[in-house]
Amino acid sequence: MEIASNFIGSCSREHQKIYQEWFDYADSDGDGRITGNDAIKFFSMSALPRQDLKQVWAIADSKREGYLGFKEFITAMQLVSLAQSGGEVSHDVLSSNSGVDLKGLNPPKMEGLDAILAVSILLL
Repeated sequence: MEIASNFIGSCSREHQKIYQEWFDYADSDGDGRITGNDAIKFFSMSALPRQDLKQVWAIADSKREGYLGFKEFITAMQLVSLAQSGGEVSHDVLSSNSGVDLKGLNPPKMEGLDAILAVSILLL
């Protein structure tokens, strides 16, 4: 099931810019991919339970490639945001009749990320 294009199409340019900054940070080796180790470190900032994060990964990595590209990362971030707002993270969310307003989702809250990014900008 190709899901990334559904989610990126529902993401504003403003949010895409935020996600690009986050993606660049989370992609520790700069290869354009978020691996499992990168994801564990980055997604844990969401303070979601491990089981929710496993579900986010399983849905976002729908092709089972073992990594997330930028489009899949956006999908993951929108799913994290959905979970943080009390929504259920499941494959059913992806159907057009799920009733989930993807355009209404704000970026998730990632504990400590703003401070980390501010420091990295100062170091540049």
